[in-house]
Amino acid sequence: MPDGVLTGRDLVLSALDELMRELPAAEGWENPDLDRYLEAFAALLGSIENAYANTGRPVPQDPWQLVAEALRGARWYE
Repeated sequence: MPDGVLTGRDLVLSALDELMRELPAAEGWENPDLDRYLEAFAALLGSIENAYANTGRPVPQDPWQLVAEALRGARWYE
């Protein structure tokens, strides 16, 4: 990991670790339970290009980064 920058699988593992730390309180999460979270995760992955276009950001070319960001984004995606 050059200069402490996460890449590849470590990006996803870091996102999962972050979610697990937040989960007991799930404060501010739009989707605080598993069924709502997974529904949002699936919906976000299904329209990921639109989600990035709506924020003016390019879709990551690294699939690991895309999954990590979708895992984090599913907390609030409607």
